[in-house]
Amino acid sequence: MKVRISDLSRGGSGVARLESGEVIFVPFTAPGDEVEVEVTDRKKNYSEGKLLRILEPSPRRVAPPCPHFMRCGGCSWQHLPYALQFDTKKKGLLHALTRKGVPIENIPVDELPASSPYFYRNRIQLHGNADSRQLGFFRPGTREIVDLESCLIAETRINQSLPSFREQGFREFRGEFKLEIDLSGEGEVRTAWNRRHAAFGFRQVNDEQNRNLQNWIASHIQDADLLFDLYGGNGNLSFPLISRFGEIHCVDAHTGRSEEPLPPHFHKVRQDMARWSSAPLDERQACRSASVILDPPREGIAEALSPLIQKISRLSLRSVILVGCDVDAFTRDVHRMTQKGFRLKRLGALDLFPQTPHIESLALFSGSALN
Repeated sequence: MKVRISDLSRGGSGVARLESGEVIFVPFTAPGDEVEVEVTDRKKNYSEGKLLRILEPSPRRVAPPCPHFMRCGGCSWQHLPYALQFDTKKKGLLHALTRKGVPIENIPVDELPASSPYFYRNRIQLHGNADSRQLGFFRPGTREIVDLESCLIAETRINQSLPSFREQGFREFRGEFKLEIDLSGEGEVRTAWNRRHAAFGFRQVNDEQNRNLQNWIASHIQDADLLFDLYGGNGNLSFPLISRFGEIHCVDAHTGRSEEPLPPHFHKVRQDMARWSSAPLDERQACRSASVILDPPREGIAEALSPLIQKISRLSLRSVILVGCDVDAFTRDVHRMTQKGFRLKRLGALDLFPQTPHIESLALFSGSALN
């Protein structure tokens, strides 16, 4: 059928609304496009469509710079100007919070778009086949390799090294293999062949935006005796704050060893958050002033929230910061925290992944209502 795209969804697809009331989500379309689509799946409240042909392109559409766009699974928004991308992400976050019943009127919202919409990723994971001499990303929903010579969202130094790694893979392996290319914080290009994902340890793939995330937290977190960095990994968000807190506890089930000695007041606690939350608070910490950073995985805090709140409520809370990488999970956690007495003071929308619909959501809470 022929439809006109009127809007963008938070999930990335264009939205067509028919006179019948039917709503169709169509990937790779832009607001204002007139397109021919095939309806591929009808749900109860909406349908999903496949773009067949652009009949009349929207004036808001831009030419995707990557020749692999729409075939490679890495990007879904290269046909949209970056300002529209970020505005859609921010509005999607605020709309989700409003629908959940979180009162956000008069709450400041900090906008943190990326200054580099391309060439930002410090790590890519590629799949290769030495027999067919292919190296690239999988086509979405398949194990078909989209062969590529470079990736426009990967750091320039990764792209410069890619041709030699292609030939190395074809020379050293037979059949299928996997290659991860990582640009270290010191600028060293490293490779991991046929190893697990994030073989060099987890870190945010966008170094510039990670610094903006750290700076946002540093600007809004309140100084205190104690800092609890929960789901803290290797201390990405708390280590920059070592001079501001008398004692820091970085808690994560997967926290790794540090290459350099840690200061004596920075403690890494290797423990699952559900187990840590249910354990009693150390009596030496009770009633001391504290701030908390929560950076849970994609599924959010979920069932750990109630025991976590009960535990930290014994502290004299100055501030709590929540970071979320999934809007729905973040919205649910924000709503539950406000219901438990946290006062929402500030929000932030930070773009770690340009050319995709993903957004990093930030919330600052005052702990005063709990004490």
